Amino acid sequence: MKTSWHDYLLSTLAISLLLLISLLAVSGVQPWSRATLGDYHVLFDLMLGMVVYGLATALLIRTLLRWFPLRAGAYGEQSSEFIYWKLLTVVYRLGQGALRPFVPVFMQPLVELLYGARIGRDVALGGVIDDPYRVSVGDGTALGTASMVCGSFMGGGVVTSGPVRIGKRVTVGPNCVIFPNTELGDGSVLMVGAYLMPGTRVPAGETWRGIPARKWVQTGAGRANATD
Repeated sequence: MKTSWHDYLLSTLAISLLLLISLLAVSGVQPWSRATLGDYHVLFDLMLGMVVYGLATALLIRTLLRWFPLRAGAYGEQSSEFIYWKLLTVVYRLGQGALRPFVPVFMQPLVELLYGARIGRDVALGGVIDDPYRVSVGDGTALGTASMVCGSFMGGGVVTSGPVRIGKRVTVGPNCVIFPNTELGDGSVLMVGAYLMPGTRVPAGETWRGIPARKWVQTGAGRANATD
């Protein structure tokens, strides 16, 4: 993936702005933290700065996408969309990294929600959501350990970006990968290690598995086979 001066300039400006906001927040409370915590104020100030940085990053991402939406589709390395996508990716990943130490496992969906994902109630997130602003997850869904939901992927110098819609009460097994422009209907199951390829729709209630994922059906005496 090529990196141009545009990438360095935009990323530097964005990160500098976010760091400035964090430093101003820490400076504002430092007199209190020094007086109250003594030498331990350094640790408190550091944690506060990380939290403010993460929250400011989420606000910046949401604002940018509101005023300058990233179009779905495929775009090459020289396009403005590609440069914009790289900026969003750098900014939100640094922001998420700053917040994660302070968020317990059962609250991880909240982090994705902050960055634009549409997350329902009682969602269990054991994996990673990439480009969260592309992803929606319904109530009661479980995303297994080390699974990855990708709002974008890169191949051959082209980034493909699109929505991922995961319905209610869906089970995504460990180590699954879900690519953009896909949909999992309510109550569907994606078995362990399956790859749901771009443009695939899993109807409600069906079980899919394999690489690439295909519908899995029972045939006689409990034996299971993938459909063609």
